[in-house]
Amino acid sequence: MEDNRLKAFCLVVEMRSFSKAGEAIFVTQSAMSHIIKNLEDEIGVKLINRSGKKVIPTPAGWLFYNQSKKILEAYKTLGNDINKLIKEIKGPLNLGASATIAKYLLPQVLYDFSKRYPEVQINLTVSNTEAIINELLQGNIDLGIVEGNIKNKGIALEEIADDEIVLIASDENPLAKKGHITQQDFLFQPFIMPQAGSGLREFIEDFLQTLKMEPKDIKVSMTLGDSELIVQMVQSGIGISFVSKWTVFSPIKEGTIKVLKLPGKSLYRKFYIVCLNKEPSTMVAKTFFKFIKDYRFFIPF
Repeated sequence: MEDNRLKAFCLVVEMRSFSKAGEAIFVTQSAMSHIIKNLEDEIGVKLINRSGKKVIPTPAGWLFYNQSKKILEAYKTLGNDINKLIKEIKGPLNLGASATIAKYLLPQVLYDFSKRYPEVQINLTVSNTEAIINELLQGNIDLGIVEGNIKNKGIALEEIADDEIVLIASDENPLAKKGHITQQDFLFQPFIMPQAGSGLREFIEDFLQTLKMEPKDIKVSMTLGDSELIVQMVQSGIGISFVSKWTVFSPIKEGTIKVLKLPGKSLYRKFYIVCLNKEPSTMVAKTFFKFIKDYRFFIPF
């Protein structure tokens, strides 16, 4: 952890040579001269007197050199302190996550977290949003990663990602060839419903209300608790369903699943990291909470 420009300047002063300083950090003499010139332009004062082969710092150059050495030493101390802190982050981390998040988002997050904090032992519970919130309230997990509307007042939450909800059908379903589907299409198509308690079920019920409909108004042919199983049933032609776009990236690419176009705008919801009170109670949980909040997810679509 250091500022390469400051390091380059200090080497030039100490070695009294652009070429030797460049060799020390594997850059050319011209590149080293360019680095120093950029520093001088940025600061607005000459740092090095170049007289023939002699390299002599100006008074401002000596001041800049002394301060640069202090900054580089501070970088070194900071790096050592951070490495020490990382080694202190150890112990169990009890997480709960909804199935979609556990299958499609967490693998990349947990890989990177475990790589940075190898002394943390992760225990993951996978269930629907309602069950994960109950586990959190009972103290069985440190953090939950869920979707849906979290209405418990004692729970703090932070958004970590957006999720697009899409209405899907098999590629052989007649609706797959329509430009947009209508409210009547909902009434006469067999519908595969996610289980009660899931964030997706709640989302669907809220969406139906915007159409002035209820679950009893549509032809529910099946209720399932697994998003991948819902996708497989849709592929087989049993019915249509709403799912997270994360779950159908591959089937859409393969052409076995078609996304049905709804009138109006696209449907989105949020993924959240949740904990009791204002912040997690352990250092390990606090570290993961911040890690996933700052994480940049790779989105394949």
